[in-house]
Amino acid sequence: MASLAKDGDGRTQLTKTFLLVSASPRSGELDTRVKLLYHTDFQALRSVLARKEVELDPELLMDHVVYMFEIEDCSRVTTHQLVRHRAVSYDQESQRFSAATREGVVTPPSIQSNEAALRAYDEALKAVYSAYEKMVAAGVAKEDARYILPNGIKTKLVMTLNARSLMHIVWQRTALQAQWEIRELANTLHSLAREATPELWVKIIER
Repeated sequence: MASLAKDGDGRTQLTKTFLLVSASPRSGELDTRVKLLYHTDFQALRSVLARKEVELDPELLMDHVVYMFEIEDCSRVTTHQLVRHRAVSYDQESQRFSAATREGVVTPPSIQSNEAALRAYDEALKAVYSAYEKMVAAGVAKEDARYILPNGIKTKLVMTLNARSLMHIVWQRTALQAQWEIRELANTLHSLAREATPELWVKIIER
């Protein structure tokens, strides 16, 4: 589901929410949310080029069209994969002082659909969270106690990148061999970018 809105400065903001199979030990299923906070005004860019009588070539503009995304409730498994794409700016939630055991975790579909595996998963989470709380209660700093926390714990981040970098992520992370969570995320990033700047993505991706 997508919607358009204007922020206080009149810039277009496009938001979209997509569902991943995820679970929290406290509150059941939750959604991973992806929001496009900002993007280069492609129509304004087109107007500037037209005034200067410069031909519009989307491929030459890939380094100059920028997107800023907010991603919430994805796992740290996925953000560990995402930050391998280095031509991107990231600001991620820190675990040093957060209430980490209240963040919830992402549960993979293969575990969610397997009763025995899900039971083992829940037992492991309870043991880890209990140990974390005991260490913090004993005076261990949260930044040290977090070493035992699972990679599946939920996190949030903001990422800013240009169209060329996003296209590289889309090409790599929508492949069949990509893991399910980052593949869904890459598909959503692609969808949002195409809705915001359709001329760029139709001519480059679908040519």
